[in-house]
Amino acid sequence: MLTMDDLPVEVVVLPRIYKARHYRSLEGEQLCSSDDGVVPSVNATEPQAKKCSVCTNNTWGSRITPNGKLGKACAESIKLTLRKPNSDYAETFRVPAASVRPFRAYEDQVIARGEQLTHVVTKIDVTRVDQRATLTFKVTRFLDEDELTSIHTPEQADSPFGSTDGYTY
Repeated sequence: MLTMDDLPVEVVVLPRIYKARHYRSLEGEQLCSSDDGVVPSVNATEPQAKKCSVCTNNTWGSRITPNGKLGKACAESIKLTLRKPNSDYAETFRVPAASVRPFRAYEDQVIARGEQLTHVVTKIDVTRVDQRATLTFKVTRFLDEDELTSIHTPEQADSPFGSTDGYTY
């Protein structure tokens, strides 16, 4: 499990990026989840709708935050496939809802520079704003030709860093 002590970490974001969602009861029990952000997962204990796009928990105002703002009861997240440079192991990493917007802005910034996420080393770190942890993303360097040619979709195997849900404890 990736912890605060492991951050920052420098990785290559592989092309497999998935939108994910999860809905929890008031007691915190996960009732419904989606691995692709389109339909509930087969592991969902209580699917809330046949499709995420028509679910009432996926609408603004279905949740009121502790500071009185409108939100969604179903939290959106992103699942990234990451690989450390010069490594043969890939790992999935869940970007939590509070960090989806910063990740999308980072992705847009890289694309605006005429690059792809698979061609840069990304530094993922965590910052605290108002006692809330948010992930940050930054280009640290471009991959050289040898590294680019070695980037192939690797098989899942024993990883040098553990699976994480994107939160630090």
